[in-house]
Amino acid sequence: MLVSTAPFFVYLATVCLLFWATQSRARLRLLVLVAANLFFLAKFSPVYLALPIAASFDFLIGQAIRSTDDKLVRRLLLTASIVLNLSLLATIKIFPVLTAAGYMKSLSWLLPLSLSFYCFQSLTYTIDIYRGDLEPTTDWLSYMSVAIFFPVVTAGPIPRTGKLLKQLAARVNLTEAAAGRALLLIGIGLVKKLLIADYLANNLVNRVFDTPTLYSSVEILAGVYGYALQLFFDFSGYTDIAIGAGLLLGFELPENFKRPYLSVNVAEFWRRWHISFSEWLRDYLFDVLPKRRKWQVLSYSYAFLITMMLGGLWHGLSWNFLIWGALHGAALGVVFAWTQWKVKRKGRNAPVSWWGQLLSGIITFNYVCFAWVFFRATSVGNALEILRGIGDLTTATGNLTLPLLGVLLLAAILHSLPPKWFDLPALWVSRTPFWLQGLALAGLVLLIQTLAGRGSAPFVYGNF
Repeated sequence: MLVSTAPFFVYLATVCLLFWATQSRARLRLLVLVAANLFFLAKFSPVYLALPIAASFDFLIGQAIRSTDDKLVRRLLLTASIVLNLSLLATIKIFPVLTAAGYMKSLSWLLPLSLSFYCFQSLTYTIDIYRGDLEPTTDWLSYMSVAIFFPVVTAGPIPRTGKLLKQLAARVNLTEAAAGRALLLIGIGLVKKLLIADYLANNLVNRVFDTPTLYSSVEILAGVYGYALQLFFDFSGYTDIAIGAGLLLGFELPENFKRPYLSVNVAEFWRRWHISFSEWLRDYLFDVLPKRRKWQVLSYSYAFLITMMLGGLWHGLSWNFLIWGALHGAALGVVFAWTQWKVKRKGRNAPVSWWGQLLSGIITFNYVCFAWVFFRATSVGNALEILRGIGDLTTATGNLTLPLLGVLLLAAILHSLPPKWFDLPALWVSRTPFWLQGLALAGLVLLIQTLAGRGSAPFVYGNF
């Protein structure tokens, strides 16, 4: 059940009505949320109904870690949680590789949903308890309500389980402002996905990456830039819908994007792109890697490289993702070394000229797009074919139609709009009657799906 289709919104409306109707009966409200989570998973495959078993292990491990002061026992318990989740993650990643190679091909339908986001979220619970940053819950229903929370289980963002548990316990009421913001976010997410991301994918990106030899250098470069925008609008569109769905159920999910292509270096890019993922890598992987003060630049560069290469493999077990991660890890090391040198040479608050920021932004954007080539390509050979095509310096533009250029320009403008510009529309929406908001959203869903023509393609990050 894709979150960009009409059946999902019928399902979401039903869940919201049942959830708020049982507000005064806490146990029943939790049962509604758990049942909603299980129903959502079962729509992908009945196999995922076994996921609560894995979640229950982490629930019990969290209690066991809190109940003992023995360091060895605590480490063994945490190790068990890490092994459990990484084994689940490895199984999900290896299965598509095996089916693509011809093994168990008849079972390729069995695991259509990646559980990467679930595994990362689940690890935040046991690791935070081990570190003493979180008190474990003793309520299995509460834990299951948020551990497999349906808006985020397919493609994030990656919330901290402890924060969701606190929000669940607070029993926040749904205000008009929150409902209006939620519906506006869902509407924006649908526009991003169906009218921009899918259009760019179907009319430019897929064609260029499938058969790059049929296109000129200018057209291939447009396809690479188009993919950068497609990926942003696809992923941020899902995030907007997920955050909106969370708000309708009283949850504040973490922000995931802050105009990432306006970054002036790769380090800033990762503070703006897939924020919940980059913060997870920082807090649970990068920070625990060994670093030395004596060889600070070298050790930090090594830690960046290892972190991003593992982050690349999280997306899939292929050389493409490994190279993509290595490119970002190397760039982060360069940025760190440059920053350290600049601080020593000019001081921490040295001014930066506007043209220096502009040049840095252009270089950063093009480097990120260069790395995206390996991320999107079907193989290393396909990526090199794309890069060779750009290097040919041919200039034909016959495949770049006016509607396509218009969508590319519109996408670039929408990406760059300040977040405050959406505050006023959110206020307008919140002041309209709730039933009218619902009808407007239903009409928007039907209108966009009609305009989209081919229907909604799966979200890109749903595969990771």
